Amino acid sequence: MANIMITDACNLRCPYCFANEFVNQDQNEITIDAFEKAVDFIVGDGSEKSLGLIGGEPALHSKFDILMRKVLCDRRIRSITVFTNGILLDRYWDVLTHPKVHLLINCNSPRDMGEHNYQRLCNNLKILFSQKLRTDYVHLGINMYRSDFEYEYMLDLLSRFNLDSVRVSVSVPNLSENRNIDPHAYFNGMKPRVLEFFTRLLENKVVPNYDCNKIPLCLITRDELTQFSHFLNDPVVAPKIEESSIFSPFVRCSPVIDILQDLSVVRCFGLSAYTRQKISDFSGIQELSAFYRREIDSYAYNTIYSTQCLDCYHRKVMKCTGGCLAYKIDAILTSKQYAENVMRSVSSQQCPC
Repeated sequence: MANIMITDACNLRCPYCFANEFVNQDQNEITIDAFEKAVDFIVGDGSEKSLGLIGGEPALHSKFDILMRKVLCDRRIRSITVFTNGILLDRYWDVLTHPKVHLLINCNSPRDMGEHNYQRLCNNLKILFSQKLRTDYVHLGINMYRSDFEYEYMLDLLSRFNLDSVRVSVSVPNLSENRNIDPHAYFNGMKPRVLEFFTRLLENKVVPNYDCNKIPLCLITRDELTQFSHFLNDPVVAPKIEESSIFSPFVRCSPVIDILQDLSVVRCFGLSAYTRQKISDFSGIQELSAFYRREIDSYAYNTIYSTQCLDCYHRKVMKCTGGCLAYKIDAILTSKQYAENVMRSVSSQQCPC
């Protein structure tokens, strides 16, 4: 998946913001020319048929409707995902309800986003689901960022709009002091509330789907798994669970390409300080993705957070990274540098000169 960050302006101040390095810093927005170049880079080689628009809040871009119409009219693109907080949806119903458009609406609690903004979100969701008939292309999401995160409001939204799935994510490290640590303590601190929330969801026949930073299976005890086993006998819930990411024991982190307003690019915001490149240095999205897999991902599976990961079978067969790569980016880069030094040493010894 490749995303274009069209603006760093946002109308919220989320405490867990994954793009806090950029959001509301300079109020930059992408130009139409740069946007067209970013789109061409993503879909130009024919390997990608979809893209995402992110921010900040994308709908705050001064020419959001123009940018949307450009990608809607582009025959190379089959789907566009707009990542939004939902507050400004009513400004752009004409483009946001197009059959190509998928909406991923991140829903914060009234306490985090303010009662006024929350009511605007609710009103827009009501219009979207009752009048625009877009239930199949709309997904609500929640970021679980504290060990006592609120979730009752999300249960209410899912019930109110008769939704049977929700995107969930344990917030990734967004501050330098939270990176390059063993995340197991963090996951274990989050786990009780997460499992409590998942139980409430499944009781209401709503299946959670992990988007990012999934709790590794090794941290879930047999007893904790057993408490969910009876949901597999529910004829409504069981098929949805089997299709969801929560059913898989694997924790992978595939490259997510985020193109910024100046046409520089990072392998997701969690690694932005370490992985910035320029799209002009690559022939297309396939080459860039291969670059990140080779330069970052290949080393990620050979670095560990703790001794608990050392003999992990899932890590050895590249099925589990253990969580967000930001937790161990320094170790990844150290391993990469060591491997490159070894290759240089071997190469110099083999040189006939």
